[in-house]
This record gives sequence, structure tokens and C-alpha cells, in this order.
Amino acid sequence: MIYNNAQKEIQKQAKVVGFTYLVTTLIGFINNFLVKPGLHNTETLLASEFQFRIGVMLDLSMYALVMWMAVALYQLTKSVNKNRALVGFVFRTAEAIMGFVILLVYLAPLIILKKAEYYQFNDDNLHSLASVFFNIYSMGSNLHLILMSIGAVIFMTLLLSVAYIPKWLGYWGVFTYVTVFLGFSLQILLPEFPIKFLMIVMAPGALFELIFGIWLLVKGVNQSTVK
Repeated sequence: MIYNNAQKEIQKQAKVVGFTYLVTTLIGFINNFLVKPGLHNTETLLASEFQFRIGVMLDLSMYALVMWMAVALYQLTKSVNKNRALVGFVFRTAEAIMGFVILLVYLAPLIILKKAEYYQFNDDNLHSLASVFFNIYSMGSNLHLILMSIGAVIFMTLLLSVAYIPKWLGYWGVFTYVTVFLGFSLQILLPEFPIKFLMIVMAPGALFELIFGIWLLVKGVNQSTVK
């Protein structure tokens, strides 16, 4: 009975991981392709304020879901290797915390421009300062994705080690997150690294996360190989 309860708990956490992966992927797609495009223009930001705030709320929801995902991933894999699962949990939690921090930075341009009359700057200086915060946000996003990829690789290898997920799916995940880690690390080391390449890197990663989320939500994990 204890073993059956443990199995049920593992499947429950697998469903939570699948749900959070699926929803965060969909939120990211909607935000990055439908809501955020064109918003990082300081000249027109105030005219798009409500849309900008929608983007912020979507990001806030996504990072909150990542926190839930981190807990569920730890619960799912701690019986495989508790120490490695804890390290993965730390990195995925750090990803979420970094996300909340850069979200605050992301809000700074709106605050600067909306309350321009309170600051002793001319109009050009205010817009330049707002642009600086957008640039800091972009760099913070790179760091956030590096933290995410490290934690994700750890959890993928844990899931693979006990065949919780099919090999093709697990290796696809490892390849995806290693590529993301290398791509965004190069963006920090080599600032002139082409941004188009990073978009190419992210596209198959988003597809993987969508399929991975659906797989766990529908099928759960395979526990037949676990003694």
C-alpha cells in the first residue's frame, strides 16, 4: 500500500510538471509573439501602457508557475537522487527569482516615463535612461535562461536515468537545454553574437517544452523500470 501511494504521488507530481510546462510555454508564446512586440520603444511606450502591463502580468504568472514547477520536479526526482534533485531545484528556483527581479527592471522604463515631471532630466535624457533599463532587462533575461538551462539539464538527466520518460524525449530535452546554455553564454561572452541565432536556438526548445508538457500531462511517467 505504501509503494502504491508513493507511485500515485510520483504520477501526481508528473502531471503538475506537465501542466506547468505546458502553460508556461503557452504564456511565453503569447507574450513574446502577440503582446510584447513593439513595446520596447520608449517613444510609444506610454501609448501602449495597458498592453505593456498585460505583458508584465503574463510574465509574473509564468514565473510563479516556474516556482511551482521547481517544487514538483524536485518531488518527482528526489527518490532517484536527492542531492542532484536539490541542485536542480536550486537552479530552477533561482531562475524564477531572477525572473521576478528582471521584471522589476522591466517596469522601470514605464515608471520613468510616466512620472517624468518628478525628475530633473530633459526629455532626451529620460528616454535614454528608459532605454538603459530595457538593455539591462535583456541581459538579465540571458542570465535567467542560463540558470533555467542548468536546472533543466539536471532534471532531464534524472528522468532519463530511471527511464521515467522515453529516451528520444529525454535526449531531445538535454540537447535543447545544453544548446540554450551555450547560445546565451556566448551572447554574454561575445556581445556581437547574432541575435537571430538565439531565436533559432529557442524555437526547437519551445517545441520540446510543449511536447514534454503534453506528454507528462497525458501519460505521466513510466515507473515499470523502477524497483
